[in-house]
Amino acid sequence: MCGICGFAYADREHPVSEAVLDAMMEAIEHRGPDAGGARLGPGLALGHRRLRVIDPCGGVQPMSDADDLAVLTYNGEIYNFRALRSDLESAGWRFRTNSDTEVLLAGYLTWGLKVLQRLEGMFAFALWDRRQERLILARDRLGVKPLYWAQLAGAGLGFASELTSLIEHPGVERRVDRDALAKYLAFGHVSGDASMLVGVERLSPGTYLTWDRASGAIERGVYWDMSAAWREAQQRPAPSLEEFQACLEDAVLKRLVSDVPLGAFLSGGLDSSTVVALMRQQPRSVVETFSIGFDEATFDESPWARRAASELGCNHHEQRSEVRSPELLMEVADRLDEPVADTSIIPTYALSKMARQQITVALSGDGGDELLAGYVTHRADRYYRFARVFGGLPVKLGLRLMRLFSDGRGKVNVRFKARQFLESVALDPVAAHASWRKLASVPLLTELTGNRESGERIFEPYHTAYGDSAGLNPLDRMLYVDYKTWLLDDILVKVDRASMAHGLEVRSPFLDHRLLELCAGLPAEKKLGALHGKVMLREAARGLVPDFVLRRPKRGFNAPVASWIDGPWRDLFDQTIKSPDSAWSSILRPETVRRLLDQHRRGQRDHGHLLFSVFLLDRWMTRVGARG
Repeated sequence: MCGICGFAYADREHPVSEAVLDAMMEAIEHRGPDAGGARLGPGLALGHRRLRVIDPCGGVQPMSDADDLAVLTYNGEIYNFRALRSDLESAGWRFRTNSDTEVLLAGYLTWGLKVLQRLEGMFAFALWDRRQERLILARDRLGVKPLYWAQLAGAGLGFASELTSLIEHPGVERRVDRDALAKYLAFGHVSGDASMLVGVERLSPGTYLTWDRASGAIERGVYWDMSAAWREAQQRPAPSLEEFQACLEDAVLKRLVSDVPLGAFLSGGLDSSTVVALMRQQPRSVVETFSIGFDEATFDESPWARRAASELGCNHHEQRSEVRSPELLMEVADRLDEPVADTSIIPTYALSKMARQQITVALSGDGGDELLAGYVTHRADRYYRFARVFGGLPVKLGLRLMRLFSDGRGKVNVRFKARQFLESVALDPVAAHASWRKLASVPLLTELTGNRESGERIFEPYHTAYGDSAGLNPLDRMLYVDYKTWLLDDILVKVDRASMAHGLEVRSPFLDHRLLELCAGLPAEKKLGALHGKVMLREAARGLVPDFVLRRPKRGFNAPVASWIDGPWRDLFDQTIKSPDSAWSSILRPETVRRLLDQHRRGQRDHGHLLFSVFLLDRWMTRVGARG
């Protein structure tokens, strides 16, 4: 896994600053601590930071072919690179390294952009085609690896793996996008192709972008359409349990290819335990597994992880990290290239830091919930449809009862969730689904930002995904929405930034696009049952994982920030929220934010997640020099 960056201009004589490229590369050094490389040419600069995983001695980047027809800077892993290499060798290609980087380069020179349809993996890359003088950017099907880009003055284009790298180019403006800000405050992450900065976009998953030097024209293309793949899957016979098992086993096997130490994250839940159990079936040494514990028993999964590791015969590493320390919070905040207020980023960061002391590559269970309806929100959607039919008086009565109780923290938070559900019944299906994870209502967003229009647009990415999934059954439509919003903009960003901050590569078999296409053809009852989700996975895992794993309820990997704001983080939040010079006060209304903190401290309302998002926003704005 690596970090990439660069820029190009239409004018070949445009000055190319090596200092700017160096600054961009330095900003992502954590993504590739092993080596760095640069390629400068007329009006062109390509940079690379490398984490050696495949062919440590070869695969130096930026890489060009023997005839220097193209230059590639690439971040990711192509899991089927050996099969592609064999095909290319049959076509006459002679390889100089054993890297997947050279396979990707040779694939493009042989098949052109059609190589994208042959790739199985997670990747983001930039390729300069010297023959046509065009720059090509591409991103993997599900968006596991990040890629930002922006148009530059002088008909130029810049790109980078992380936003803090791209803004090192003086042509990128550091002004906060108000629509993106509203989405961030509403959900804890930015949704859609926009970034937190005006003029900077994220390349969509499954797409590529070409920039032509002669004309300065930018064209976008789609090489994989999830909605089309989903519909095609439903035209085929439903896959059997044996087909599902074989596909999942193959996805795990392909992710075990590594020339450096490899292990797995293990929570003791169904997804990670299944991945580890399949790893144990391979002819390899004992699997190294890693977990982290909390002092708060409500959030602590370490006993389950320990038990699962013992029964699966793993060499388990556990750490009860001081994840609530102000020092760790500041460290996490200062590593984010864009604010992501998912509270689980703190334990994910600590877990990655611990694991990196032993391994360079970790397998995880990410993606299993989106694949087979594992979230409680999917059951809430079912209750929502029931409530819409039998709504009216029962819903109004429920809301009246909820208003009798405080919205404080701890156990009272259950009442807050109940109210959130009851209020969602008045919304359309996709807005209701998004609301299960919403941190702030549109009226509160308006009060916070003074911009009602941006607040009213927070559901746009969800409605776009919902529209693209027309024709699918209600459950599959919401799973599709999750792939395009929650998974893409929250889960994958959180895991990538938390792990790559330590130079740790994380791979998830459940994010295999072939597995997604197979599961898209499953009937709804094989995903969401009467009592729980992931029905097909439970059937496949029976006899593979310990029985207790199948019985235990799902528990999210979240941090209890609501109590920490009043405890170990108290002084830090007082300093940030109450200071008249805080960066956030230039784009949010101070009196509203301070009122939220006061209500939280009094136990009147649980604003923990929203205050956490304001804190991260402030740290990010201060660090990158962003303005309103």
